[in-house]
Amino acid sequence: MIIIKITIIGGGSYAWMPAILPDLVRNDFFNGCGICLMDINSEALSQILAYTQKLLALRPESQIRFTTSTNLDESLDGADFVIVSVSQAGLAAEIEDHVIARKYGHYNYKGSEVGIAGASRTLRHVRETVRIARIMEKQCPNAMFLNVSNPLTAITRSVDKYTNIKAVGFCHGIKNHLQLLFPVFGAESWAEVDFNAGGVDHCSWLLDVRYKGQDALQVMRERKELFTSIENQRLRFLIWETIGYLPALSDEHCAEFFGQIMDTEERRKYYGVTYDRIEERRNAVASAKQNIGRELSPDVLKHGSGECIMPLIQALGGGGPLADILNYRNVGQIANLPLESVVETKCLVDATGIHPVIMGELPPILESIVRPVVIREELYMEAAIEENAAKLKCALATDPLVNEFRNIDELCEELMRYNIK
Repeated sequence: MIIIKITIIGGGSYAWMPAILPDLVRNDFFNGCGICLMDINSEALSQILAYTQKLLALRPESQIRFTTSTNLDESLDGADFVIVSVSQAGLAAEIEDHVIARKYGHYNYKGSEVGIAGASRTLRHVRETVRIARIMEKQCPNAMFLNVSNPLTAITRSVDKYTNIKAVGFCHGIKNHLQLLFPVFGAESWAEVDFNAGGVDHCSWLLDVRYKGQDALQVMRERKELFTSIENQRLRFLIWETIGYLPALSDEHCAEFFGQIMDTEERRKYYGVTYDRIEERRNAVASAKQNIGRELSPDVLKHGSGECIMPLIQALGGGGPLADILNYRNVGQIANLPLESVVETKCLVDATGIHPVIMGELPPILESIVRPVVIREELYMEAAIEENAAKLKCALATDPLVNEFRNIDELCEELMRYNIK
């Protein structure tokens, strides 16, 4: 164990903090660490701090010291790791991203990184991200920026590109959505399963899955009736059946990269896209806020969240190696995607650092899908930092969820006005 300071920006998150805090309290490695919860919402901070006290009461031997702050500079002073989990401008802005998209006749399932909603979110978030990272350069220049916020690729990349801070992004999607398929090929635990995947966040692909040495992808092909009976897997299977490669994430993520499914109401109805992001997010936020005050069962400390962010900190601190999926700068692990872009692959982590596992090249058809995503997400990011409407326009006009030249100037002007204050 080493004594470190971890600052969590977005420490008042009702949704994410209850998931990740038990990972800290249950692990002796973090005894003696200082955890600073930073948020601009003081009410949320006080409620999350009360939640930490409930956790500590379940494990009195824990020696973690929790503090709170609404001052960004103060919270970053002397930090070793900075975890960022924010929704810039809150739920209202996230909903407005989708309202603007629908005003122009376009639709996002999630709106995390592409389409009008994703571009709007990128414009807003990367500017704040770079501001935070530049403060880190002064307050904690050797700290690592650990990002769990969307748009995950653009945020992580912006830190790498515009500052001297090292960044890594975390998304549990690939492993979570592969685990959903365990019943289809008979697996009961990760001890029996190995896999190879690659791409960019939310647009990654399962290139090989092995169960006790067997080709699990072939087993699933032979049992496709079971595969398609699992909720939220229909579009994923359709894409697999059509192009020959299985998306690593389930429908609500992978569908956003296919205008053939999403671009008209008629097609959305045909493919059964019924999820409404505006309604769902309102309900989810309200539910998370309501649940934060509940009494805790001791079981909350028995099982990990599945997030690899605390295991990564432990591995870098000499607490044993880690092998997991990370979003990290491309130093050659995917040979046919741009170097220095942020890609999603397996990485090995130990006290000497983060070591991406060489995946090789994406098959040509997957490169034709993923590379344009990389290029557009870079343009959305650059448009934000440079306040460059021309870059935003050319990227949106060719985005498969927009793919429209009419009213594109008016649309981009509205997005820039809304997000670039």
